[in-house]
Formats: sequence, C-alpha cells, structure tokens
Amino acid sequence: MSSVTHRTLCTTCEKREAFYYRQSSGEKLCSVCLEESLENHVKHSFSKRVKLGKNPLVTTYIPTERILEGFLLSYMLTKIERRFGGTVSVVSFSEVLRIIKELRLNEYLERNGNVRYVLLERRIDDIECYTIKSLEKTLRNLGENLELIKDAQAVLLPYTLTDLNEAFLEHVILGVGDLSTLKLGDYMVNGVPLILPYAQVDRVDVIALSHALKFTELLNAELALSKTACGASGIIKDLVIRITLKHPELTRSMLRSMRFFSQ
Repeated sequence: MSSVTHRTLCTTCEKREAFYYRQSSGEKLCSVCLEESLENHVKHSFSKRVKLGKNPLVTTYIPTERILEGFLLSYMLTKIERRFGGTVSVVSFSEVLRIIKELRLNEYLERNGNVRYVLLERRIDDIECYTIKSLEKTLRNLGENLELIKDAQAVLLPYTLTDLNEAFLEHVILGVGDLSTLKLGDYMVNGVPLILPYAQVDRVDVIALSHALKFTELLNAELALSKTACGASGIIKDLVIRITLKHPELTRSMLRSMRFFSQ
C-alpha cells in the first residue's frame, strides 16, 4: 500500500508549499510570501520617517558584523526602488564588498541597474561581538564619513529586532555600551534620517529568506575578518534565541523597558 504525503500549504497564499514556520506569529510561509512580508517591512519603514522624492537616492550601510543582513536589505531595496526610478548606494568597507563580489552575489544587485558602491576607505575595524558596540561603531562610521551619504534621502541599516534585543540585554545585564544608541529610529546623520526596516523582524526570518534565495554563503563571511574578544556576548545571544523560541511575544515588548533602565 503506497503512502500519501500531505503538503503543508502556505497560510498566506494558500497555494504554494510552505517551507518556513514563523514562530512569532504561527504562520507557515512559502518563500514568495516570506519575501513579500520582508519587502513590506522595508517599504513601510519609510512612511514614518521620510517621504521619498522623485528618482530618490537611498543608502544602505553594510556593517562588518551583519554582512548577510546588509546584503539582503540592499538586494530588496534595488528591487523596490527600480519601480520608482530610485538609486541604491551600497556603503561598506572594501573587504566586505570584495567578499560579495568573490561570491558573485553582486550580480543580484546589479541586475536591476540601479546600484552603486561607495567604499569606506580607511582600514576595516575588528568585528564587534557585542551588538550594541556594532551599533555604536556604525553611527561613528557614518558620522565621521558624511561624504558617504551625500545627497541620500535616507540611510537604511540592516539591524533586526533580534539585534536590538541583544543590544538591550547586553547593556542591562553586562553594562556594555550606551543605551541611547538603541533610539536609532530617531537618529539623523547630517539631516539624513536613519531607518531600520527590520526593527520588527526576527533575525531568523532574514536567514530563512536568505536560504530560499541561496545567499547563505554570506552567513560565515565575517569569519574571514578579524574579531575582537567576545567575552560574555555569547550568553546574551543564546538567551535571546531561547526567548524568541519559547516566548516570542516578549521579544516585541522588551524594548519598551528601555525608558525605565535609562533613567
């Protein structure tokens, strides 16, 4: 007697086979619906901060600690802005862009014909194990190199909700970094607003979509770069993973405690 295999359909489109279970919402998503979900986060992130003009220039900054996330954000932006005649300026260190080009992933960005690359000329910093230190370094790099964002209407950063929770706990539990750094949603760099399109997205969503799009060679890209001493950062990362799996609702309310801890 032959066995029957039941396919699990995507709960959004109810047509394609699901490949990813989103823990936070209970959705079972196909790759197309997952991509559309993240794309909507990117598009909606502009509405509260800036109204883009005609033929806009938007910048993405790829930190050395978040190469995969930064690349995926850049890829999604080139697709979105192609519809509006916009240009995407991808800013990072030459070592990071070299890795992307060596893997031939730059072809995904360039197929839309609206990307340009801008190099941070100075030598790359060591990778920061602490997420809050990575955020601080990103602000410092942008603030010290204002020519990188010249004429941009917005600067987009690829930090996820997972990153923000890690940074918050690093400060509260370990005393690392400045808590005010987490108010990135209010930051302006030389009059240009900073936007975090993935601020309500778990990192695992980004990794899942990267698997579907076959971008996962970038997962370990930062291993080729030098790293600072990690200390207790791994403890916090494991804690956030456990909270995300067992109590996903807490990951969306954790940052509301920031005001209390910053007093």
